[in-house]
This record gives sequence, structure tokens and C-alpha cells, in this order.
Amino acid sequence: MKKLLVLGAGTAGTMAVNKLRPRLDGWDITIVDEDEIHYYQPGFLFMPFGKYTRADLIKPKRKFIPDGVNVVIGSIDAVEADNNLVTLTDGRALAYDYLIIATGTHPTPEETPGLDGDAWYTSIYDFYTITVQKLSLANSRPGKAESWLSTSSKCQSSARSRPSSSPFSPTHSSRKREFVTRLRSST
Repeated sequence: MKKLLVLGAGTAGTMAVNKLRPRLDGWDITIVDEDEIHYYQPGFLFMPFGKYTRADLIKPKRKFIPDGVNVVIGSIDAVEADNNLVTLTDGRALAYDYLIIATGTHPTPEETPGLDGDAWYTSIYDFYTITVQKLSLANSRPGKAESWLSTSSKCQSSARSRPSSSPFSPTHSSRKREFVTRLRSST
């Protein structure tokens, strides 16, 4: 039995398994993602205007994966292309005959001069984080401007090829948690 492994259950990975499942009869198809939850990111743009709520934009990823596709929740540690093997951070190993990498993009403020300072998650935010959408126009203070950072291209191909390109360094993750905590306590 041939094995197809898809890394990433965002839009691209989900579309791939939905298109390929009916065409690959008898194949073992597995999709891997580190999250159970799907965030409909294009809808984030409309949250500040009251067009969507969190409930409209957050769904279980499994809802979009067709029957007959194995879903594995875990973080990818390494791709061993010479051995047709992907290892996860928890030690699981997934063999494949064909591999699709659809891991998407993540902001890496430490790679952009000026974004890695104290302003990150205090006055500069990445747009594709649902928690910051609570900063809706309806709740904004007159005369207060906030800077928003969007990923440069949601459709660019960018598998994480090295540990330094993780979404947020420990410093930025800590600042993000602090921001989310402040935001939750203010609403």
C-alpha cells in the first residue's frame, strides 16, 4: 500500500487531502498538524467590524478532513528525505512514499529589524492572531493608533527548514502570552 503524508492541515493541506482521497483508492493517507483547531484567517479581517464572531471562525480541523484520512496531532521535528521518514517531537515516526509539505507561514519578527523590540505585542501585532481581533474598532480609544503586521504572503511556500525560523522566539512567545493575558483581563 502506498503512503501519502501531508504536513500541515491548513488550507493547502486540507485541500490536498480532499482532492486526493477520492483519486488515491487503496492508499494510506495521513495528515499531520500541531493544532486541533482551524482558524478561518480571512475572516479575521471582518471581526473588528462585527461581521464575524470567534465562533464563526474557529472550527475543529477534523471537520474538514475526509473519511479515510488519518489525522495525527503533533509537532514536526525532522524530515528525513533519504529515509522517507518524518519524525515528530514526541518521538513518533511516520513513513511515506510521497510527501506534501503545506506548513504555511508564520511571522518571525526577530528576522525584521525593528519588530523584535518592546513594541511587539504592545503596539505592533501580527494580524493573523485571533486574540488581537478583540481590539475591534468599536472598542478602540479615540486618538489611539495601533500598528498591525500581516504576513507578507499567506500563500508563499515556507516549510520550517531550521529551528531558528520557529513562529516566535521564547522572548516573543512570552510577550505574546503577556499581551493575551492583558487583553483577556481587559474585556
